[in-house]
Amino acid sequence: MRNSKFIAILPFILLCGCSNDTPGTDAATSHIVGPPVTARAAEVPPANPELDPANETSTLPNNASWRMGDSVLALMGDLHGRTVADLFAGDGYYTWKLLDAGARVLAIDDDTAHVATLLAAKKAKGISDDRLLIRLSSAGRPVLLPAEADMALITRELSTIPDRDTWFKQVQRGLRGQKPTYVVNFLPQPSPIGPPAGQRMDYNSAADVLTAVGYTDISILYRKIPYRYILFASIPPVQPD
Repeated sequence: MRNSKFIAILPFILLCGCSNDTPGTDAATSHIVGPPVTARAAEVPPANPELDPANETSTLPNNASWRMGDSVLALMGDLHGRTVADLFAGDGYYTWKLLDAGARVLAIDDDTAHVATLLAAKKAKGISDDRLLIRLSSAGRPVLLPAEADMALITRELSTIPDRDTWFKQVQRGLRGQKPTYVVNFLPQPSPIGPPAGQRMDYNSAADVLTAVGYTDISILYRKIPYRYILFASIPPVQPD
């Protein structure tokens, strides 16, 4: 039997252009697999004058120019009819992007204010439960039912998730098939937006975290969007030798 760790970095030409608790209701790209990554030097995205803080308004933290949701979703493939768990949905930026792309969304967050805002927006937009469910989670509980979603999107820094092993095991139980999971985190480099430096983790360390919690196939994209990198992880069936 083979149980190898795969970490793949897409070719340069592409990168320069991706418990048993019952949760409550309202209160998803191909890649190239290669040998394990050994280099640890972080890559800094090319400078983009349009993203300079001096050229942005006070709404920079919510500005689509750096979030580039369409670029993230493009890596997830055709989302029509797919159920995506938007874990740590926050202000709902990716939730609305996922809905626009045709996905059914489970928007989950551990902040009551975020959940209240999402619920109000859902009501105002007239979105039904068969398209969007919004849930309040707590530390260590992603509140997913078994095999409830086709894929997960995580946009919170992995370093801030407590008891990652237990949390990810619950996430994996809530996903169908090969447990496709997308992680978007900030590079450990200065940027005009983002979390404190102490919360940032380089992409090799983040890949190690995902390997430690059971993912066996991991791809890294580190020059696709400004200031951040994207990890795609899954657990494909083990092939016999």
